[in-house]
Order: sequence, then structure tokens, then C-alpha cells
Amino acid sequence: MNLRLPATIAALALITSACATTSATTTTVEGTPVLQPAPAPPFSPAGKWSLGLVAQGQAMEVVMELSKLPDGTWTGTLSSAAFPPIPISKATLTDKKMMMTFPVPTGDSGAMTLTFNGDLVEGEWSMPGDGSKVSGKKM
Repeated sequence: MNLRLPATIAALALITSACATTSATTTTVEGTPVLQPAPAPPFSPAGKWSLGLVAQGQAMEVVMELSKLPDGTWTGTLSSAAFPPIPISKATLTDKKMMMTFPVPTGDSGAMTLTFNGDLVEGEWSMPGDGSKVSGKKM
């Protein structure tokens, strides 16, 4: 009789039982924050702008100064070498488009609609009997 056979069977039984008792573990990570870039601040046209336009058939440079008041409304002035500062009566900003009104020397109201694109601006102005395209840049 071979005496090695019972020892071999015992070893196989030991290995088989060892393999049967292994277990697996899993780890999951939930709720890991994903960093997102901060949202861009809202656009603000506040500051000085140099505008080119035509008034009464003459090319003219106008300086527009805009500021936002604590209540969220806009105010400012329009000035040039040809006239003293004119206050902006009303200005509203929607996205990057501003519509404003201002008094003109004839006693009427003028209007300007501007679209801002970074440091550049384009639009048009008008008053009874006059008006033109407007373009400019931030100073």
C-alpha cells in the first residue's frame, strides 16, 4: 500500500478548503465632488467709452461715462468738444445691449442703442431729424 496517497489527499483537501474560504471586497466612492469653473461675472459696461458718430453731418467723437448705481439702475453722461456733458436720462442693460435716452439741445429726446462686445461697442443713435451709426471702444 502506498503511504503517500493519504498524505496527498489530505494536502489536496487542505488546498481545496483554503480556496473555498477566500472572499472578495469591493469599495465604492460616492459623492466625490467634481470641481467646476467659477461662473463668469455678469457683463458690466461701467467706465469710459470713446464713441464715434455723425451729428448734423459732422463726424464727432463723444465720450460716454457709465456707472451702475447701488439700486441696479444705470446712469452716466455723454460729452464732446462740441457740447458740455449731457446726462443720460434713462439706461437699461439687457445682456450686452443697452438702450438709453438723453436730452438734446433742441429740447427733444435722443436715443442710443448699443451692443457691447468686450471692449468694443456698436449701435446707433437718433433724435428728431438726425442720427447715425455708432462705434467705439472702452478707454
